[in-house]
Amino acid sequence: MEYGKISRADIDDVMRIVEAAKGRLRSRGVDQWQRGYPCRESIEADVAAGVGMALRDEDGIAAYGAVIFTGEPAYDHIRGGRWLTDGPYAVVHRLCVAEGRLGRGCATEFMRRTEEYVRGRVASIRIDTHPDNIPMQGLIRKCGFTYCGDVTIESRRLAFERPLGGRG
Repeated sequence: MEYGKISRADIDDVMRIVEAAKGRLRSRGVDQWQRGYPCRESIEADVAAGVGMALRDEDGIAAYGAVIFTGEPAYDHIRGGRWLTDGPYAVVHRLCVAEGRLGRGCATEFMRRTEEYVRGRVASIRIDTHPDNIPMQGLIRKCGFTYCGDVTIESRRLAFERPLGGRG
């Protein structure tokens, strides 16, 4: 598997993955990603900013996410807890897996590769998810993240952090 930035040529493939993920959330009764976000403009902005990352296998994009080094304004207002580090951090947003790759460890591998990619540049990785998105919460915990409190992005989100050691 390869991990790296996507290009404009990948946007249609990423959008198919995003739309399938929205459908899976909807079918489980989770209202995350049900109000138009993420949309094509979100992915185009990821490409323009150089933050859109993909895990690829022999069949194409297996997992997609944005890995952002400029912070997340909503994370400045955490409730019911606190972040584990004060240093610079990377944020993972819009993480989703291609329909045919579900259950194959692609999201875990995406997060492992993301950790390798950001290590040495930031003190930690932060991520959030909807309280009803149980599969994502399981992935986040499996990858060694700690629940730190709640933030608001559209609505209440559970916020997690994984310190990396080193910088910060």
